[in-house]
This record gives sequence, structure tokens and C-alpha cells, in this order.
Amino acid sequence: MEKKKAKKPNYKAKVFSFKYLLFYLVRLWTWWQVLLWWRPNVKYDGKEAKKKIWGKGIIVSNHVGWNDPFILMTAFPYRRLHFMFMQELIKNKFQKWVYRYVFLSYPIDRDNPSFSSMKFFADYVKGGNLLGLFPEGHITTDGNIASYKGGAALISYLSDTPIVPVYHLKRTNIWRTTRMVVGKPFNVKEKIGPVLNQEKLNAVCEELRDYQLELEKICHEAMKK
Repeated sequence: MEKKKAKKPNYKAKVFSFKYLLFYLVRLWTWWQVLLWWRPNVKYDGKEAKKKIWGKGIIVSNHVGWNDPFILMTAFPYRRLHFMFMQELIKNKFQKWVYRYVFLSYPIDRDNPSFSSMKFFADYVKGGNLLGLFPEGHITTDGNIASYKGGAALISYLSDTPIVPVYHLKRTNIWRTTRMVVGKPFNVKEKIGPVLNQEKLNAVCEELRDYQLELEKICHEAMKK
């Protein structure tokens, strides 16, 4: 008797699904608090950066605080933003459930990410979802942008999806607005070409980080105006 083929997971994004209900309720409750307390101020690096992202997409940002995911979502209010988070944050099944269904997030081993996990996220993006990542892999307390891990670039390459970089400036006091700069799409597949190797991946990560540093300058210049 022939074995039945395993059913391929369906990651196709839907306009609405009951599995997103908790996310929408929490988002509705927290949205006004984020706008009131952190007062996000979003700038764009040209007209191309202003274009809305419909369908699959990858957003990367520097990581300056625990509230970054909430602030980052205000730059893309028209989309559900899914996140990747480090699996060591999960202490029990309830926390895993909360991350999955309230924050639409998936765990990953940030120190030893497997290729299968990268393939999962690539397939998830291919389904038309918008994925948010912090390629530094940890929160930076000194304000400097740390070196980038290769996960975001690899997912971008495997899913053939451009990355949209965002620079987020940590505010120094509660009276200031929270400033962000959204950059132009960064096409990893185009830069690496048909043959993928670690050297090319590292080079692309460095180029992406350099562009983030340019966005940082734009952000600081905007503050002077």
C-alpha cells in the first residue's frame, strides 16, 4: 500500500482569518498607546521608499529596545507584520502560544539557525506575508549598529524578496518623538546572482548594514531641520 504524500503547508496570506483575531484585538488596544507614548515620526529615503508593500515582503531594522516591534508596525499600519524571535524567550507552552497567536511570531535559534528554519521563513514570505527581522540578533544599548547576521539576507535570497531597511533612532527622553527612516528596497537576489555562497552572503550583509548607516545619517539630519 502506497504511503500518502505529506500535505505541503499552506502559508498563503489571507485578508482575514479567525486565527488573527487576538492579534487585531491587541493591536487595537496598544495602537493608540504607542502613538501617544512614543509618537513615531516616519521619514522616507525618496519616492521609492514611500511605495506601499503589498504581497510578500521583508522588513529589517536595527534593534534598540523591547518595544521595537510595536513601533516598527506603525511604519506599516496597512499590513500585518510577522516577526522572528529568539527561542530562548519561550519558557512554557503558554508563552509559545502567546508569541504565535497574539504577536504572529515564530521562534528561531539565533546562535545556530538551521537551513530548514530559513527555508520555513522563506516559504512563509512567499505566501504573501510581511516578515519583520532584527538582523543584529540582539538589542544594542550603545546606539551603534552591530554587525548583521546572515538570516535576513538568506531568507530574502531563498524567497526572491527584496528587503526594506528601516533605521530606528532611540529617543533620549520621553518628550522627544521616536524617529524612523524607511529605506529603498534592497534586492539581495540581484546582488548575489545565481550562485550562493557564504562569502557573497557576508558581503551583502555588510552592504545592507552600510545602507542602514546612511539611513542613520538621514535621520539625524532630519532632526536638525
